[in-house]
Amino acid sequence: MAVGATDFDNPHLDPAESFSYLRLVSADGHQFYLDRRIAYECDTFRKMVEQENFKEGQLNEIKLPTITGKLLEKVIEYLYYKYKYTDAKTTIPDFPIDDDVVLDLLLVANYLNLY
Repeated sequence: MAVGATDFDNPHLDPAESFSYLRLVSADGHQFYLDRRIAYECDTFRKMVEQENFKEGQLNEIKLPTITGKLLEKVIEYLYYKYKYTDAKTTIPDFPIDDDVVLDLLLVANYLNLY
């Protein structure tokens, strides 16, 4: 189901009518279904899906063979956090990251151009 960029900006649109998702598949085979609006917080995901010559756009599936399920889950949490707090008028809480994944998560964030 193809959804145009303007569909995301219409506040009167019934979300159930235009729900669009991407399936993210980690290196260890975990599958995550992610709302396209949330996935588009990551420019790398957006470019992979919107480019006509990428199969990810045709299949609505992005395989990430170098990212484990544990790290991909944290990336998805961050994308929701970014979506929720972008342009927020309230105090933005710190994003929690466990010490045991900090370095690996930094590498993943660099790979996905998350900033």
